[in-house]
Amino acid sequence: MGDCTSSRLPLILSLTFYFTSSTIKPIMKQTFITSIFLMFCLTASAQFKGGVGVSFQIDGTLFGVTGKGHYAINDDFAGQTSFTYYFNELTIWALDFDVHYAGFELDVADFAISPFAGLNIYRFGTGLFSLSSTNINIGVNATKEMGSIELFIEPKISLGGGTSLNLAAGVYF
Repeated sequence: MGDCTSSRLPLILSLTFYFTSSTIKPIMKQTFITSIFLMFCLTASAQFKGGVGVSFQIDGTLFGVTGKGHYAINDDFAGQTSFTYYFNELTIWALDFDVHYAGFELDVADFAISPFAGLNIYRFGTGLFSLSSTNINIGVNATKEMGSIELFIEPKISLGGGTSLNLAAGVYF
């Protein structure tokens, strides 16, 4: 376990201050603050990488931002948690818990491609009314190392009450 480094502390404090303002829903505050804490403070090993990116829900034409925490359990398996907030007149967010399998990895155009599956919690609503659904994720994660960062492209389908096709892209650091 590592400590938060001084270079990460200002980012954590500024994001925590922003997401503790009264305009953000309490469940989103708790989820985001917990995710930030886990991403930056729990481990500093090479097995862990954090990521940020954008997400596009193709069938709902929703655009959002995503944050990821990816932990390599061993050479074949990794766990990934991601939180996506979609920009819309409604409050829409998704929380994903996925298991990546690197034992079946393809190399295509310098991208390492591996399958994953997991759970998705999707919530949407207004101030007075909201609905949530639990879905199953199935997708692939394509990564390409570029110096100290790693690009990712992640198409997936979420099957269940809130079935959707998503495409995320960004960087791991």
